[in-house]
Amino acid sequence: MKNVAPTHRLNRRSRDFLIAAAVVFLVGAALAVVGIGLHVVSLVVPFNRGYAVYDLTRKALLSAGLGISFVSMLMALRAVTWKTDNALAWELGELLAQELDSRFVFIRNISARSLGYIDATLVSQHGVLVLRITKRKGQYFNEGGDWLRRGRKGTWRPLRWNPTRAVVADAMKVKEFLKDYQLSAVPVYAAVVFTRAAPDVALSLREPAVPVVMASGLINDLGDSYFAEERLDAGTVQRVVNLLYH
Repeated sequence: MKNVAPTHRLNRRSRDFLIAAAVVFLVGAALAVVGIGLHVVSLVVPFNRGYAVYDLTRKALLSAGLGISFVSMLMALRAVTWKTDNALAWELGELLAQELDSRFVFIRNISARSLGYIDATLVSQHGVLVLRITKRKGQYFNEGGDWLRRGRKGTWRPLRWNPTRAVVADAMKVKEFLKDYQLSAVPVYAAVVFTRAAPDVALSLREPAVPVVMASGLINDLGDSYFAEERLDAGTVQRVVNLLYH
């Protein structure tokens, strides 16, 4: 199995974002310089009727320039810290690679404007499997699309982060994305994957809206759904891989 990530695309996005940050900084710096200049060299005397407007203008230019410069610094920080891989997804991919052959392609850390962020997808002649991966510990109860987590005192509380809704939203985005390329017939599946095993994680499931599995049992647990049959030809699989990877 191929375990890959579109790091080239993410690196390019990081570089483009850094360039945009530099342009924004120059704009902010220019406004700040003008504002400072108007303070150093006053073009309107205090007794002039238009002085209040002039003073407000130079202060506004200075404030706007400093504010825009600060935003540019945040943009630059975001660019240099852009996550180009997902270590958790990579670990899952390596685990699956022990059992799946070269016909399977595991694409992790997908981040595109038309798709948003997706932990990973498994693409093969079986279709596309969209995964939401978590390494959280604890006791969980899942019924349909609702989640509860058991607290330290033994009480069950709603889970703030809902992995079912997250992965269903990801799968729908993938489905719409493929539809734009005349690939609406490609079956798209979804699953929530816990990478930790018992006793770190305990799952109680009651008719889950999407499969919820442990990483070690993913292939076996999805044997009656995603892995049940081959539905695509090799050419279609390659087209899907190319779209999600590039």
